[in-house]
Order: sequence, then structure tokens, then C-alpha cells
Amino acid sequence: MPTQSALSERLQAALGKQYVLERELGHGGMGVVFLANDLTLHRRVAIKVVQPELADHGTITQRFLTEARTVARLRHPNIVAIHAATEAAGLLYYVMDYVAGESLRERLSREERLPIEDVCCIVKDIAAALNAAAGAGVVHRDIKPANVLLDAASGRAMLVDFGIARICGADGGAVITGDGLVLGTPTYMSPEQASGEKIDARSDLYALGVMGYEMLAGRPPFEGSYRLVVSHHLSTNPKPIRRLRRDCPPNLAHVIMRALEKAPADRWQNGAEMRDAVAEPSQPATHRRPWLQATAAAAVLISARSEEHTSELQSH
Repeated sequence: MPTQSALSERLQAALGKQYVLERELGHGGMGVVFLANDLTLHRRVAIKVVQPELADHGTITQRFLTEARTVARLRHPNIVAIHAATEAAGLLYYVMDYVAGESLRERLSREERLPIEDVCCIVKDIAAALNAAAGAGVVHRDIKPANVLLDAASGRAMLVDFGIARICGADGGAVITGDGLVLGTPTYMSPEQASGEKIDARSDLYALGVMGYEMLAGRPPFEGSYRLVVSHHLSTNPKPIRRLRRDCPPNLAHVIMRALEKAPADRWQNGAEMRDAVAEPSQPATHRRPWLQATAAAAVLISARSEEHTSELQSH
């Protein structure tokens, strides 16, 4: 496996003169993300490149290109946009928006439980993103705090990493994976995903419910080993969120707990329905979300040091 420095040099050679790499933002099992300057459009971008030893694997290559094409057609303010996908000099890479701020995982690691108003905003934003994805026939399958970015400039929560997304065609689509690859993160898996059954957009809404529960309680509804967590998702009802967060409004508690119903038919049926069910507290006159000040400060730190764009932005 080449060092990150060697990979950076190879990628820079492949990029030519349009982009100049600055530093690594993060990496996962499949690829590495670098911060770069687009010299043509005078903007910062993030460039994700597949590890070279994986790029030779036909299935991985197909997965990577599918991810790029999938996200490229999902134009939505709560989904990180992809601008280009290319194969050059033996490397697979794509160029996407750079989001200055922090991931939801980073914020939860720092604060554990978030203010009610912030939870409402994030749930609404990601529900809107999932509604748009479902409208394009896409199931994300890895909704988790590491795949949600909090943009310091706009205040939006933005969804990233469609690397294991399923493209749902008329026949239900095909899952593109390597042998033995586990799709998804057990803590946030819906019961049907955990049991290997066919899934649809309601599976992503379950995962959003898990994430909302964690933002309110400071921990997800189920924790432990892989087998234990999967077993709980299949057969155990989570504790009512208001037992763990007494200041949670009844309406928000209802939104989260309904998203966590075991049967898909008992959950919210689409992201728009879930988004509209959240009674968001009134915003200040500036409409600047409460977490922005902290996120903007984090963005300054991020620009001064090399840290992950998101903990598993590139994990697959």
C-alpha cells in the first residue's frame, strides 16, 4: 500500500493544473479525501480517490463510479454535491463540494446531547435529503453521524457518502459489493437491513430515528457487540426517549419513536412526512442556527490543522 504522501503525489499528477492538493481531510477502507484548490473556478473542493490497490478490482471500481453518478444526480441543498468523476493515471477519483465545519459525529463526541432546537433542525434537514434521494430511487443504507456534515456557513446539515447506496430500479436494483463486505453500520441498521431483507427508503428513516435518539439521549438506543446490537434492532423496543431526555417535547419524541418502529409500515413512509411532522422551535430573527457559532469556531480549527472531514466520510 502506498503512503499517503505517495498517493497524494500520484493524484496531483493525475489532476493536472486545474486542482492543487492542500492536505488530507480523512480516509476510510476504500478511499482518501483531500482538500484541494480549484484554480479555474477559484474555490476549495474535496477530492475523493480510491486506494490504488482497490481500483484494480472491477467490483470496487463499479461501486465507486456508481457512488459518483448517484450523488451527481441528487441536487439538493442538504446533499453534498459531486462535480466530476474521472479515471486517470490508474486512479479513480471524484471532485465534490468542500464543506467547512464539522461532522455530526465530531459534535456529538464533544457535546453528547444536543439542544432540542438543533435536533429539530438536523432531523428536518436529513429527512429532506432522504426524501430527495428516495425520489431518485436511492437508498443510502449508511445513515449515521459521521455521514452528516454541519456547514458553518449556511447552517445546513448535509448528507454525504453514498458509497453503499442501492440504486433501486424497476426490478429493485442490484447491490454492488465485494465478497464478505458488510453493508452499513450495525448501530444504525434497520431491522430489515440487519436481517438481510430487502430494504427501501423507510430503512434510512429508521436510521435517522436512531441518530435523532442519540442526539437527544447522548447515546443510541442499542449498544454493545455486533450480534447484540443486531439482536436488539430485531426484537427489542428502545426505551421511550422522554425517559432519558425529560425536556424533549412530546411531538419530537413521537417523531423519533415512530421512526424506530420495527415494521416499516408503522414508520414514517417518506422523508417529507417525517420532516413535516417535526415542530421546529421558532428561529431567531437572523435565522442563524444555534450550533453555527460553535461550528464556525471548529471550522477555524479545522483550517489550521489536518483532521478528518468526517470520521468515516469515505468508509465503505
